[in-house]
Amino acid sequence: MCVLAAGASATRTDGYLAQFVLMMDWVNRSVAYVSRHRSDTALAGVAHAVAERLVEKAQRLTPPERLADLHPHFLLALENAERAFHHLSVGAPDRARQHLAVVREEIANIRRIQRDLGIVVPDLTL
Repeated sequence: MCVLAAGASATRTDGYLAQFVLMMDWVNRSVAYVSRHRSDTALAGVAHAVAERLVEKAQRLTPPERLADLHPHFLLALENAERAFHHLSVGAPDRARQHLAVVREEIANIRRIQRDLGIVVPDLTL
């Protein structure tokens, strides 16, 4: 993870990043998995329910100043994943594809910002 000076600022940044990493890991995995099962509306419904909750949580997070540029892209990725899963759950794959394209674009933006900030996000693969 990123290397910061000890103290309250480091703790706040580490706490935000821990939540960011967990939520973005879920987005990456769920988008990949659900996309391979686009016709399974029940699966998309489960992903949609989880995504709705993650969007609510992420909207209440206040990023540390150092990570302020990351947060809007984080929210856009989560919100568009939620919308994509909704559309898949109601059988509207064309609408879902539009939102999934935004998710991919925002993930690319997030990775660029992470590189610019010198943040290394761990791989959570089991």
